[in-house]
Amino acid sequence: MLYRNWILRQMQRGDVLAKAGKLESKLKGKVFLGGETPGQEDAKAFQDLLGDNVNVARWARHMASYTSSQRKGFPSEPAVTPKPVAKGTPAASAGKNAAVAEKRAILTEIEKQVQQKWEDSKAFDIDPPKEGEEDNGKFLATFPYPYMNGSLHLGHAFSMLKAEFAVRYHRLQGKRAVFPFAFHCTGMPIQAAANKLKRECKKYGSPIPNFPCGTPKTFQITSEKLTLSWVPPTATGTTEVTGYDLLIKTDKDWSVHMSLKPEATIIDGKNYIVAELTDLEPKVKYTFKAVTKLADGSTTESKPSEQITLAQPGKDAKGGKKGKPQEKAKIAAKTGGALHQWDIMKGMGMSTEEIVKFTDANKWLEYFPPQGKADLKKLGTCADFRRAFITTDVNPFYDSFVRWQFNKLKEGQFLDFGKRPTVYSELDQQACMDHDRAEGEGVGLTEYVCIKVKVVEPLPEVLKDIGKPVYLLCATLRPETMIGQSNCWILPEGEYGVFHRDDIAVVCTQRSARNMTFQRLDKGDEIKDYFGKLEKIKDVKGKELMGATLEAPRAPHKTVHLLPLLTIKMNMGTGIVTSVPADSPDDYAALMDLKTPEKRKFHGLEDSWVVPYLDPVPLIDVTIEGVPTTKCAEYLCNKLGVKSQKDSEKLQEAHDVAYKMSFYHGVMSAGPYKGQPVADAKVSAKDSMIAANEAFVYHDPAGHIVSRSGDECVAALIDQWYIKYGKDDWKKEVEAHIKDTLVTFKDATKEQFVEKVNWLKEWACSRSFGLGSKIPWDEQFLIESLSDSTIYMAYYTLAKFFHGESNLTGLEKSPYGIKPEDVNDAVFDHIFLNKEITAADSSIDQNVLKEMKREFEYWYPMDLRVSGKDLIPNHLTMSLYNHAAIWKGRPEMWPRAMYANGWVSVDNEKMSKSKGNFFSLERACGEFSADGTRFSCAYAGDSLEDANFEIPTANNAIKKLVQLLDFTTQFVSEKDKLRSSSENLFIDTWFDNEINRLATEANEFFKTMHYKEALRCAWFEFLGIKDTYYDILGNPLKAKRDLVEKWINFITVMMSVVTPHTCEQLWSIMGHTGTVMDAKFPTGVSDPVITDKGVYLEKVKKTLIDNSIKACKKKPVPNTCNLYLATKYPDWKLKVISILKDDYKSNDATFSKAVMKHFDAKTTTDADFKSKGAQVGKFASVIKSQVTAEGTKAFELTLPYDEVSLVKEHQGYLLSKIQPITTLNLFLSSDEGVPDVNSADNAAPGRPTVAFSAK
Repeated sequence: MLYRNWILRQMQRGDVLAKAGKLESKLKGKVFLGGETPGQEDAKAFQDLLGDNVNVARWARHMASYTSSQRKGFPSEPAVTPKPVAKGTPAASAGKNAAVAEKRAILTEIEKQVQQKWEDSKAFDIDPPKEGEEDNGKFLATFPYPYMNGSLHLGHAFSMLKAEFAVRYHRLQGKRAVFPFAFHCTGMPIQAAANKLKRECKKYGSPIPNFPCGTPKTFQITSEKLTLSWVPPTATGTTEVTGYDLLIKTDKDWSVHMSLKPEATIIDGKNYIVAELTDLEPKVKYTFKAVTKLADGSTTESKPSEQITLAQPGKDAKGGKKGKPQEKAKIAAKTGGALHQWDIMKGMGMSTEEIVKFTDANKWLEYFPPQGKADLKKLGTCADFRRAFITTDVNPFYDSFVRWQFNKLKEGQFLDFGKRPTVYSELDQQACMDHDRAEGEGVGLTEYVCIKVKVVEPLPEVLKDIGKPVYLLCATLRPETMIGQSNCWILPEGEYGVFHRDDIAVVCTQRSARNMTFQRLDKGDEIKDYFGKLEKIKDVKGKELMGATLEAPRAPHKTVHLLPLLTIKMNMGTGIVTSVPADSPDDYAALMDLKTPEKRKFHGLEDSWVVPYLDPVPLIDVTIEGVPTTKCAEYLCNKLGVKSQKDSEKLQEAHDVAYKMSFYHGVMSAGPYKGQPVADAKVSAKDSMIAANEAFVYHDPAGHIVSRSGDECVAALIDQWYIKYGKDDWKKEVEAHIKDTLVTFKDATKEQFVEKVNWLKEWACSRSFGLGSKIPWDEQFLIESLSDSTIYMAYYTLAKFFHGESNLTGLEKSPYGIKPEDVNDAVFDHIFLNKEITAADSSIDQNVLKEMKREFEYWYPMDLRVSGKDLIPNHLTMSLYNHAAIWKGRPEMWPRAMYANGWVSVDNEKMSKSKGNFFSLERACGEFSADGTRFSCAYAGDSLEDANFEIPTANNAIKKLVQLLDFTTQFVSEKDKLRSSSENLFIDTWFDNEINRLATEANEFFKTMHYKEALRCAWFEFLGIKDTYYDILGNPLKAKRDLVEKWINFITVMMSVVTPHTCEQLWSIMGHTGTVMDAKFPTGVSDPVITDKGVYLEKVKKTLIDNSIKACKKKPVPNTCNLYLATKYPDWKLKVISILKDDYKSNDATFSKAVMKHFDAKTTTDADFKSKGAQVGKFASVIKSQVTAEGTKAFELTLPYDEVSLVKEHQGYLLSKIQPITTLNLFLSSDEGVPDVNSADNAAPGRPTVAFSAK
C-alpha cells in the first residue's frame, strides 16, 4: 500500500499529502506495487496523483530497486523480480533514462516551488542598507548582456553562471550581493536577421515560403559510382513535393539526368535525398543541380554543385594494377545547405503567421528579451530584474545614458573624425566591427606596403595586348628589405587579374583588387563613385606570367624574374610577393629548391632566370645565439636542417627567429639606411618609396571576415567617428591598472589584457545602419554595438529607478515617476561625476536624485565582470579604457576584477543544431533540470581552455541530489533514534574534522572562482566522508545525531551556490526559516593529524582488500590474515633513510645516481648492510619511490599518532571488508616469534604488511 511519508520522500511536493490520503482511502488497504497487478482504477488514481507522464511501470521499477530491509514496511515482496538486463542494451538504456526522468521530475517540481518562493519574497532585489542598518559590505557582479537575436543557450549559461555563483557565494559571506542583468539589441545582429528574413519572404513567398532544396554534394565516390545527397526543401509553400529531377552539366547545357521520388533517406538522424549514378565517364568534370517538382506543377532549382570527377581506380603498392581494383570509397561530409532565417525561427517553435512579424526589427526587441528573462528565472538565476533593460534608442533612458557617455568622451578628446582604414561590409555599406560579424570576430587589418614592380620587355604573351605599362603589385611587410630582392614569387595555378589604374595596368588577385577599390587605390585618391566596381582588363593564370622580366624598385639587380612558389596564399596580400633570401628563410628555402636543373626543368624555368640570383645579397647585420651574420636566413636554415620548402615546421621556427632577431635587433648593413636599426629603416623605406611613387599603403583583412548580412568584408577608407584607443597617456593609465590593481584570477588572463591593451588602436564607433543610439552631435551616425556597452554597469545602479520589474523598454511609467525627458547630461554628471545640479536642470524630485546618487556610490565600482575569453581583445579591454576616460583620475571607480573563461562544448563536441547537441537554456532545464544544468556547468571547467558540459555528469547530479533529499528526509524522521551521547569514537572525531576541512577548502575555491575544485570538496568528497562514516559504523542508527545534522547543514549551505533549488528545499526540510541564501558559509578548524589518521585507515583497508583478493585466488583459500604494524624502524633502515635524506637534500631535491652504491651488498663496507644483503637495496628503492610520490614526508621516522590503537579500534570493520577471511590478527613487527618474519621485516611506520594462511 502507499504510505504518505514514502510519497513525500520521493516527490518532495507540498500538494502530495492530501492527494496521497485520498488515494490510500480509495485503495482501501489493497496491496499495490507490492506483488499484485494494479487494476485500471489503481492506475488511473496513480495518474491523477503523479501526472500523465509518470506511468505505473516506472514506479514499479523504482520500488523494485529497494532492498529487502527497506521493503519490510510494505505488505509483501514483489511477486516477479525483473531479470538483469545487459548494460548498454536498449532495455537497460530505457530503464536508466526512465529512472533519471523520474528523479528529474522530482527536482523540476521542487524548482517551480522554490522559484515561486523567491519570487514572492523578492529574494534577489538587493538594495543599499537603510540608515542605521547593518552593512557587511557589497558585491556587484555583471555579465555581458547577450544579444537578443535568438534564445539564450548553454554557452550563455556556462559563462553567466560563473558570475552568478560568485554573487551567491559573496551573499553567504554576509555581503549585499547583487547580480543585475540586461539584454543587448544594438548593432547588426537583429537588423541583419530581420533583413534576411524580409529578403526570404520577398524571394520565396510568405507566410510559408517555397524554398529550393539543398545543393547536391558528394556522399560517396568510387571509380565506378557517384552517390549524391541533398537536403529536401524545408518549406514548399502550401503544396507538396512530388519528386526531384537531377540536372547534369559538363561543357554543354544542363540536361535532366535522372528523376527521383520524393521519399527521403535518413542519414545520422537527418533527411536526405540520395541519388546513385553509375553511368558517368572517368576524368570528366560534372556539375549537378537538383530541381524540386511540386504538386501544382511549379519547380524550384538548387544552387549548382562544385565540379565532381570520379575517383581513380585503386592500384597496388608498386603502382601497377593488381587484379580487380581495390578502392576505398571516399565519404564526403554530409552537410546540408545553409539554414534560412525562416527555418531558424520555425525551429524556435514559432507559427508561420508569427514568423512574418519578425521582418520588423522592433519585433525582436519585444519578443526575445522577455523570453530570455523567463529562461533565466527557470535556471534559478539570482538576478535583480528591477535593473533589467534593453538597449537602443527604443529605450529613452538608456539612450540618454549612452549619449551622455559619448558627450563625455568628446569633451575629453577621446574621439576623432576622419578617413581611416576599417573593416567594411559592401552589402551594409558601413563599417563591420567585431559584433557585427558572422565570421571573423577579433580579426583586424594588416597594413602592407604594396610595391609596384614593372614588367619589362620581353613581355609575356598574355600581356602583349594590354597597350600600356604593366606592374605587378607585391604586398610586403618589410619594405626596408627591398634592397635584397632576388626575384618575385607567384602561384602558378593562381587566378589573377589585370586591372586599370590610371595610365598603367596592375596585376594582382581579384580579392585584393576589390580591397583596393574600397581604399581608393585603383584610380587615384577620390573615387567614391567606384566603390565596389572593378575595372578589369582580363584574367590571367600565374603560370602565364612565369619568368617575366621585372624591374623591382631598390633591388640590387637591374632586372629580376617571376618564379613559382607553391605556398602562396591567395586570400592574403596580393598573391604576388617579393623574395629576399638573405633575410627570409621561406624565400631562401624556395630559391635553393630551384638550384637543381631538374627542379627548374619541372617548372619550365630558364637557367638565366634563376642561376645568377642564387647567392643572397647581404643587407642586415644581426647576432643569433652569439653568432654574427649578414645572411640570417641561410644561417638558420643550415642550423635547423631545412632541406626544402616542404620542411614546414622547421621553416616556421626559422621564420619566427629570423623576424624577431632581424627586425628588433638587426642593423642595416647596406643601402641608403646603412647603420640604422631595422625598425627605424622600415619607416624610412616606406615613406621614401611612397614619395617616389614606387609603392603605396594597402590594408587587407588579416583573415576571412563575413558580415551578419552575409558578404565577405573588405578593408575600406571611410569617413567615421573613432575612439582613440592606444593613445599614449590613456593606454599607460589602463595598463598600470591591469598590472597593479585588476584581479584576473589567472596569470594567462592578465597577460592577454596587457597584450590587448597595447594592441587595441583606433576603433570605428559610428555606423550608418542598424539599431542603436545616435551620436549626439552628428545624428547621421549610430553608435556601434561594442561602443555603447563599455560602462553600462554604472547604469545598472540606476536602472531600478527608470525601469522596475517589467519595463524593459522604459516606455511604461517609471516606478519613481521619472520621465525620459527629465533625464539629461546634467543628471548623469551629478550622479556619476559629483557635479552640482539645480532644479532648473531637471524635474526629477531632489530626494529621488539624492537616493539615485547614493545608490550609485554604494554599488560602484564593479567588483567582478565575467565573460568568455573572446571578449578580452574588445569589450573587456574597451570597458577598462572607457572607465579610465569617464572617471579620469579616479581609479577607485574602475573595475576591480575581470574573469574570463573558455567556450563550452557538450560531451566534447561543439554545440551544433545539426548534431542535435545544441541546448537552448529552456531545453537544458527541461532535460537536466535547473540544478542539474547548473551543476554540470560548474563542473565543466574554469580555465581559459575550452570546457566540457558532460551530460552524464548532469544526470548523475540529478540522481545524487534526489538521494540527498531522501537522506535528509529520512534523517529528520529518524533523528531521535540516532546516537546523542557525549562519547566520541575516533570515527566521530574524524567525520567532524573532515567536515571542517572540506568546508574550509571549498570556501577558498569558491572565493577564487575555481568551481570544479569547489565541487570536489563541497560535493564529491563531502558525500564520500558521509558514506565512509556510515560504512565504518555499520549501523545507520549508530551515527551521531549532531554530526549528521552538521553535515547536512554544511552541504546545504555550500552547495546552495551551485544547486540552490535543492538546497533551499533541504533548508526547509531541516526546519530552518527564511532562505538558505542568508545563511553564513560554514567554516571550521581541522587537524591535519586527524586527516592523516583517516587516510592511514583507508590505506590499511585497501592493503587488506587488494591482498585478500590475490590470496583468495590461491588454493587452499585462506581464512586468516596477519597484519604487521611497525612503530619504529630497525637501526639498519634508519641508516638507509639517513643516507637517502642527506643525498636528496644536497642534490636540490633529487637523488644522485651514485646514492644506490651505498646499499650494494657486494661493495658496501657497512656490516649491517652486508648482513641484510639484497634487502637493503630493495628497501632503499622503496623509500626513493615513496619520496617521489609523497615528497619528504616519506623520510619521517615515526607517525604523529598511535597507529596500533587506531587499527585495534577498527579491527572488526577491517575484517568485514576481507570476507571470506574469518580471523584478523594484529602483530607488531618487533614481536618475538611472529608467524611470518619476512612480512614483519617489511613493515614500516605507516606502512603495514599482511600475510594470509589457511588454518
